[in-house]
Amino acid sequence: MIFRLNKKFYDIETAKEAAGDFSKICRCRIFDYQNDDIVIELTPKGKLERKKDGSLPLKEEFCNYVLGLMKNKTLV
Repeated sequence: MIFRLNKKFYDIETAKEAAGDFSKICRCRIFDYQNDDIVIELTPKGKLERKKDGSLPLKEEFCNYVLGLMKNKTLV
């Protein structure tokens, strides 16, 4: 799955850190962060648990994880 994060809200370095943290469950590529968006591609490495509607919450979990990392960095 490919999605975009707005650089005005998300930090590129934190997104890279999250990509490293997610490397056990998915392949993460971050590219084309020259403009206003950070483009991220996530490819699951194995079978992941799906929601009741059949979708994978990988994108949502990744975005929430980046936000959590960003929040933690401001508290330290």
